[in-house]
Amino acid sequence: MNPDNIRDVLRFYFITDDAAGGMLPLAQARVAIDAGATVIQYRHKSFCLDSYEEVAAIRRLCRERRVPFLVNDNILLAKAVDADGVHVGQDDAPPWQARQIMGAEAIIGVSISTMSELEHTDLAACDYIGMGPVFSTDTKTDAKPVQGLTGLRDIVNLSPVPVVAIGGIDSDNAADCIAHGAAGVAVISCITRAADPVRAAQTLAAACGLGTR
Repeated sequence: MNPDNIRDVLRFYFITDDAAGGMLPLAQARVAIDAGATVIQYRHKSFCLDSYEEVAAIRRLCRERRVPFLVNDNILLAKAVDADGVHVGQDDAPPWQARQIMGAEAIIGVSISTMSELEHTDLAACDYIGMGPVFSTDTKTDAKPVQGLTGLRDIVNLSPVPVVAIGGIDSDNAADCIAHGAAGVAVISCITRAADPVRAAQTLAAACGLGTR
């Protein structure tokens, strides 16, 4: 993907939350898109085929609303639902394999938490880096040490591809992440666990300089 276009895609990056309780991932995605989300990622660490239709429904919604749709970790699922791309972690399949399976036009992202990971990850097949946690987060139980805004800026300065900030981000600190060089911010719980998800999504979009769709 064109580097200028990917920066626009990353601005308001929403990730679904399978453990949110009252609001299912499809409803979450709709709330985020209505507020101005620029990309949706389906994340479900315990995915099974019973959830396939849920993924397909989110894919259809994103296609209708012209919002890119990515799948976390599961490259074959991403291929099966004709997702626009996939995001892989350090312990998942390598980015080059994701590229090989998903094709030349797919959006491929990879998680980076430290300078060491940046130095040891082949980014040739990547369109962007997901960097974090920038701030403390309870959403990921296996999250690595908090890097802060300084750590974010250090990664941004050395990365050959755009960086999206993730981890503990909300409407109060999203603009700080962008000011420190992030192309955008990735969020989960600040919307899915909010008392008013619709208002939370709208406030986050405003912090990213976006309006509702």
